[in-house]
Amino acid sequence: MTDDGAKGGRFFARTGFWLTTALLWLLCGVWYFLPRQSGQVELWYSRGLFKSLAFLIVPLTDSLPFSLAITLLVAFPLVLAGVFVAEVISALRQKEKVTIRVLSRGIKILLFLLPFLWCWFLLFWGIGYGRDPMETRLHMDNEAVAESELLQIADTLYGVLTRDLPRDAEERNISRAVRSISYAMQRVVLRWEGRSAAVPRRVKATPPGLLLLNGTSGICSPYTLEAHVDGALPDTFFVAVAAHELGHIAGVCDEGETNLIGYAAGLQAENSYARYCVALDLYVDVARQLSPELRQAAMARLPQSALDDIRKAGEASRRYRIEFFHKWSWRMYNHYLKSQGVKDGVRSYGRGVQLVVKAWRAGMLPLAG
Repeated sequence: MTDDGAKGGRFFARTGFWLTTALLWLLCGVWYFLPRQSGQVELWYSRGLFKSLAFLIVPLTDSLPFSLAITLLVAFPLVLAGVFVAEVISALRQKEKVTIRVLSRGIKILLFLLPFLWCWFLLFWGIGYGRDPMETRLHMDNEAVAESELLQIADTLYGVLTRDLPRDAEERNISRAVRSISYAMQRVVLRWEGRSAAVPRRVKATPPGLLLLNGTSGICSPYTLEAHVDGALPDTFFVAVAAHELGHIAGVCDEGETNLIGYAAGLQAENSYARYCVALDLYVDVARQLSPELRQAAMARLPQSALDDIRKAGEASRRYRIEFFHKWSWRMYNHYLKSQGVKDGVRSYGRGVQLVVKAWRAGMLPLAG
C-alpha cells in the first residue's frame, strides 16, 4: 500500500470513529432531552423491541454455564490495561512523549465508550423505565389497601406454604423450582400483556457474598439479560430472589412491579417448592406491613421449618454485609432509580405488596390455599 493509500485509510478510519462517537452522543441526548410519552414506550419498546431483543439474546446467555456479565466485567479492565501497555510500548518505539500519547488515547477511548455503553444500556434496558405504571396498563384500581385485606392475603399464603412445605431435601431442588417459575412467568406475561416474554430457565449464582456485601441478594445484567442471585443465600430464599430477578428479564424495570410479577409466577408455578418459596417470601413482606401485634402473631404461627429458612437467610445476610458499603451503595441505587424516573427510589420495593392486593382484587392473581 502506498503512503497516500495508508494516509487515506487512516483518515477514513478517524472520520468514521468520530462520526460514530458523535452519533452515539446524539442518541443519548435525544432520549434524555426530547419529550417522550410512556404509551409509546409501552407499545414500541416494552411490548415490541425489547421482547424481540430478549428472544434473541436470552437463549444465548442462558445456554452458557457461566455468567457472561461477570466475565465481561472482569475482562473489561484487563483489556483496558492491555491497551494502555500497548500505547506505552508504541510511544517508546516512536520516541513520543508517553504521557501525552496515553492521555490523548485514553480521552479518545472514553469519549467513545461512555455513549456506547449508555446506548447499549438504553437499548437493552433503560428505555423500559419509561413505560406505563402497572396500575395503568393492567387497569387496577387506586383504592387504598386495608389491613383486613392484608390479613386475608396472609391467611391464604399461610395455607399455600403449609400445604407445599418441603418434606425432605429432595424436594428442595433449586433448578427445578426456578425452571418452573420461568415457565409460569411466561404464561403470566402472555396473559397480562398479550405477548409472551423470553425468560431464562435458570439464574446464575454469584460467588458467595459478592452481592450480599452491600445488602443486595440478586441482580440482573441489563447488558446480557442474565439473572443472578448471591451464591451464599440458602435454597428457599435463593428461589424467591430468583423469581424477582426473572421478572426483570421479563421486561419489568420498577422494583415493586417486579416483585408482583415474581410473586404471581411463583405462586402459579407447577413445582410445589417454587410455590412454597415465593409464598413464604411474600408472607414475610405482607407481615411487615401489618401492625406490630398482628405482625408478631403472623410470624409466630409459621411452621418451624419456615422459621428456620428465614433464620438462615438472615444469617447469610449478616455474615457478608458490610454496613457502610450497604448504606452507601443503596443511596447510590436510590439516586439511580430516581434518575430513571422511579420517583420512590428504593422505596418502590414496598409497592409490591400493594400491587399484590390490587391484582388480587382484579382477579389477576388467583390464590388458593
